[in-house]
Amino acid sequence: MKRSILFVLLFLAVSTGWAQGPTKEMIEKAGVITDALDSICTEGYNLYVAEYVNWVSSDSLLAHYRVDEIGNSFIWQPTNNTWSVVFMDKEQKNCIFEFRYDLNNKKQTVSYDSRPISENERGILEKKKLMLKNAIEQYGDSLRYNPDYGRPNFDFVRIDANTTRMYILQGVERTGIIPFGNDFSFDFDNDCNIKAFRRYHRSFIPISNEGETAFHSHLKDNPYITPTDICNFLLYHGDMTDTAVLSTALDGYIFYNAETNKATFVHEIKDQKK
Repeated sequence: MKRSILFVLLFLAVSTGWAQGPTKEMIEKAGVITDALDSICTEGYNLYVAEYVNWVSSDSLLAHYRVDEIGNSFIWQPTNNTWSVVFMDKEQKNCIFEFRYDLNNKKQTVSYDSRPISENERGILEKKKLMLKNAIEQYGDSLRYNPDYGRPNFDFVRIDANTTRMYILQGVERTGIIPFGNDFSFDFDNDCNIKAFRRYHRSFIPISNEGETAFHSHLKDNPYITPTDICNFLLYHGDMTDTAVLSTALDGYIFYNAETNKATFVHEIKDQKK
């Protein structure tokens, strides 16, 4: 990855007549950006899996149950490579449908056998409720969504043994739209206390998924493509394979490819004369 970015920088330098090539500062900057983008791509893909598992499990459930038969549900990670979604009955006593997804082999397992909710599962559900309650109580005035496009989606992803990250994403009920913006995240410790709050974009940016590449720009306080950008692009990109972010802070473009789950930075060299 670092070699490919440096090659791009060298190519741009030569093509614009910048005979001395990229500076040491640019090379060091490219390395830092590459490491950051690799981490963001991993996080964005994990968030996409959480949303995907919610979608697929809900569709499977509604093929067998009516909405008025379903109570609470929650998604969690029994292991680092496994996702599980548990749907409860109206009395919140039994699991009426369970969906499991293995990241390693993409295998989906479903069970429609009714069984009592375990104490561990009930504890996970109560923790997620408490996280959401704390987030709304402390930061509710900062949260936004556009009801004309859809309701917000909530996803919980385990970051490490001591941190769970809750994402809030703008849902869309229209076709042909990639919903960039109206996205937030909270980091919680194991006692459901908020450790960090992030607002990834300052506005909502609905972009058509028709065309070759979906473009939008970030202000200086948001230099990189975000995990939520990647997740939403993977969910709604249609026939597109690439999205790009103009980073005003980095003075260049970040290109993301859905097929490789890789992002690269291209420095926009300005005012260079032969």
